[in-house]
Amino acid sequence: MEKTKYWLMALVITVLLGCEKMEDNYEQYISHRIYSPKVMDLTAHIGYKTALLEWTNPAGDMAQKIEIVYDDVLIHSEELISSYQLTDLELKGYQVFVYTIDQHGNRSVPAQVYIFPSGEEE
Repeated sequence: MEKTKYWLMALVITVLLGCEKMEDNYEQYISHRIYSPKVMDLTAHIGYKTALLEWTNPAGDMAQKIEIVYDDVLIHSEELISSYQLTDLELKGYQVFVYTIDQHGNRSVPAQVYIFPSGEEE
């Protein structure tokens, strides 16, 4: 009985010591990246070769700037705007991404909308 206690105690200690560095298995996959908060409720109102983008900015003062990206176009606003009019668009589909940027230059996860501008004047 005494031998069994020692073996059991040695087994418990071995298991506990063996589990100490378990996080080493996945440490390389953990992202320590900090993101700016994301815009919400992104919508697009389509017009003749135009699209009016509107969204709700995140609460708080962490987000400082807005970036809009579509095709090879990058629109950078130095302030936190909540709408933007895209003009002179071709008659094709666009996937539009809206990002916030914080004071350290960190980008948010994008809000995205797919648009197809109208080819007929109203």
